[in-house]
Amino acid sequence: MIPRAPSVLFLLLPGLAAAAETDAPVRKKLETISLLPDGSQLHRVMLPRYDEASRLVGVLHARKMTLVNSETISGDGIRVEFYQKDGSPRGRVDLANAVFRQDTGILSAEENVTLSSDRLFARGSAIDYSFDDGEGFLHGPVTTWIRPEPETAMHRPADLPGRAILAGLAVLSQPLVAVPPTLPDETESAAIADDAKSSASVVAAETKNARADLIATLDASAEATRAARDFLEKSGNANNPAGPPIAAPVKPLDVNPGPEDTVVRSDGGMYFDPDEGVFVFLGNVRVEDPRFQLSGANELKIFVETEEKKPETKKEGNGLGIEAKFGKVERIVATGAVRILQRGTEGGKQPVEASGALFVYRPETGVIDISGGYPWVKQGTSYLRAKQPNLHLRIHKDGRAVTEGDWEMGGRIDQDR
Repeated sequence: MIPRAPSVLFLLLPGLAAAAETDAPVRKKLETISLLPDGSQLHRVMLPRYDEASRLVGVLHARKMTLVNSETISGDGIRVEFYQKDGSPRGRVDLANAVFRQDTGILSAEENVTLSSDRLFARGSAIDYSFDDGEGFLHGPVTTWIRPEPETAMHRPADLPGRAILAGLAVLSQPLVAVPPTLPDETESAAIADDAKSSASVVAAETKNARADLIATLDASAEATRAARDFLEKSGNANNPAGPPIAAPVKPLDVNPGPEDTVVRSDGGMYFDPDEGVFVFLGNVRVEDPRFQLSGANELKIFVETEEKKPETKKEGNGLGIEAKFGKVERIVATGAVRILQRGTEGGKQPVEASGALFVYRPETGVIDISGGYPWVKQGTSYLRAKQPNLHLRIHKDGRAVTEGDWEMGGRIDQDR
């Protein structure tokens, strides 16, 4: 007879608890898994995971599991749920088919995947997710859209990032006010440089290892499935009902961004780590917003707040992709040949354009930093441009701006703005 989930879970639970008690750098496997022969199938499986304080931090559900070998589990109808330390839901992923590597703790799937929260949605072509660490990589091309916050007394439309950016840039074509703003100090400059460091090499190394594991595992999984079918025939259980097969999605999730949504597209995928509060978009990153357009970025990073919040009332998910709660955006960093173009100007006003190798925006303060290469800002015939490489331009929310080094400002003073 095929081993059934309840009896197997009884054996697995001690191993799961033991795995959580060690801080060894090498991930401890489920020792009791070796009690089952390769090719064994488990139905209606639930595997919990606990942290060092014996708190439930994750649960893996599967309609059916095939034990490929002591390192690998292949699953159908997979749902992985993640929890905060206070027990509130942190996220969820639903997959038709996936492969789980015990030695690395990586869950991999070759199918369309959607990452979603109340305001952020990201769609990719495949996923590698670390069940232990809560971080993963969404394979490109990736499309991400961000819905604006509901309008409240604290967050009016004028406070939205796009509006603040354009307000600051537009003032540059006017005479600067007398109150002198300041450039970033040494600490701020170091923080900006650290944010701007490329994450591509780290992500590429992790992705390469995960993809190599997946290719080898898929081959082994097919062999294990054949072994399981042979065993079913031999044991007279060939017609044992396991439920209808779950078909993989044949098209991306059907989601229509609203007119006020911000859409981010990248060709090279997206790395995300909700625990650290960072999203990294790689390769030809473009942003479409009702108020502005950004292009030319090799990388774009979104840093969100990571402060632990009180649990909120549970909301029912849509059953697709990963669901998680993310904090407010702390800063946005884009690197490359970044160009920003104003959209939706009114009354025949000229759109504002700006460019630089590094663009940093902080929604909380409204401060914009543009640097690297030869930064410039223009509106119609009016312009402000750097005459030396790698100069810095800082724009405050109220339009005050400060530069360093050799800059030139010009244009028609009678221009309609």
